[in-house]
Amino acid sequence: MNFNRERTTEYYLRDTHVENIFINEMMVDAPGEHVKVYLFALMYAELGVFMSNGEIARYLGMDIEDVLKAWTYWEGRGVVRKRHGDASDRLRYDVEFLDLKSLAYGMRKGLKAGKGGRGAGLPDRLKGLLADEAVQALFREVEGIAGSPLTPEDMRDIASWTAELGADPHVISFAFRHAAGKPAYGRGARRTGYVGRIVRSWTEKGLRTVDEVVAHLEECDQRHGMYKRVMKALGMSRGATEEERRLIDGWFDGLGMGIGTVLDACKKTAGISNPNIKYVDTVLSSWAKESEGGAIGGKGSGKRQLSRVFRRYDELRDRHEREAEERLAEVYGRAPGVRAIDEAIRQRGRDISKAMLSGAAGGVARLREELALLQAERAALMGENGFAPGYTDLSHTCGECRDTGVRDDGARCACFELRLAELQAEDAAARPAPGAAKLAGPV
Repeated sequence: MNFNRERTTEYYLRDTHVENIFINEMMVDAPGEHVKVYLFALMYAELGVFMSNGEIARYLGMDIEDVLKAWTYWEGRGVVRKRHGDASDRLRYDVEFLDLKSLAYGMRKGLKAGKGGRGAGLPDRLKGLLADEAVQALFREVEGIAGSPLTPEDMRDIASWTAELGADPHVISFAFRHAAGKPAYGRGARRTGYVGRIVRSWTEKGLRTVDEVVAHLEECDQRHGMYKRVMKALGMSRGATEEERRLIDGWFDGLGMGIGTVLDACKKTAGISNPNIKYVDTVLSSWAKESEGGAIGGKGSGKRQLSRVFRRYDELRDRHEREAEERLAEVYGRAPGVRAIDEAIRQRGRDISKAMLSGAAGGVARLREELALLQAERAALMGENGFAPGYTDLSHTCGECRDTGVRDDGARCACFELRLAELQAEDAAARPAPGAAKLAGPV
């Protein structure tokens, strides 16, 4: 890397010019190591002395990787520009220190007037936006979020989002704030380009206001959480692929399945050698097909009825889980020692899993003995405090299917018809009686 300016051998007697914009706006929240790299290299740049990244690292007592990170950081803040002589070698480049004062103030007039400076080269269809107060306010807000002045290219792009995509300035500002916390925002590529892809994606989805964007992001977060729960239920630690996400979306949106039903279907993979999403998709599709038609109101209403029945099962499981949690809290309140034993039991379970994976048969046997002793100690302590041993266990309305509607063999449980009958009775009770008079006014 070269820093080319006038060379002098008396550089210790010289002064280094540091712009106040850098001190007041850039340095305040920058990592200290990055500031050291910038100031040290700036001194040699003004002196015109060659200085490689390796030499900078040795002088400052840093790893060269930290020096490279510093240049990436400052380029992202709009303080320097990397100039690559060889496009195929991303590690060899010269660093150009940008004139921050000119970027921040000297070119502002040119942009506003659309003549020269930052406004030069803008298409005619965009120049009318430059005098718009809302767009000018947007530019200032984005610069505050980014912590650096906008380049002419940045401002041209932002103006085009308003003119060509119809994006609201508030949505654009929100996009910059949203992107600021994303890892890709600080990478070498221009950050405005990254934000532009976000804005374009939102507008293509028809999201025109910040409220609509927030609702969309919340929905995406909820769905992402569902993806993670499904993959975890299948024993997979990786994220879902695009095709897997498409199938999972179909379970919730197309088949109307609840998360409890989907997780129950995932449990059906326990007996196969290679659990996968397609197997679960087959199980759920089979359940949905079985429930379509006469038994639940005909093909047109089948999916809706199926969804309502499985939601009823979800409600039953949620209720029993809450009741079990309340009973456990009661036990912990009267017998605090049970809490410590429960934690020890959970730890032994984790230890057994690790021992089984490592093939330590002797260790597994010993841990299981310890687990049995802990369970006996827990039962004794529960009895001493007036609780039955299974008082904190999760109960079920139907013990055969454990409130899932499906037996272990994949067949529909007998209680399914009972749940369906409950819903039909509720619907009948909600309908007005035949021939009932409708009162139009006071009698």
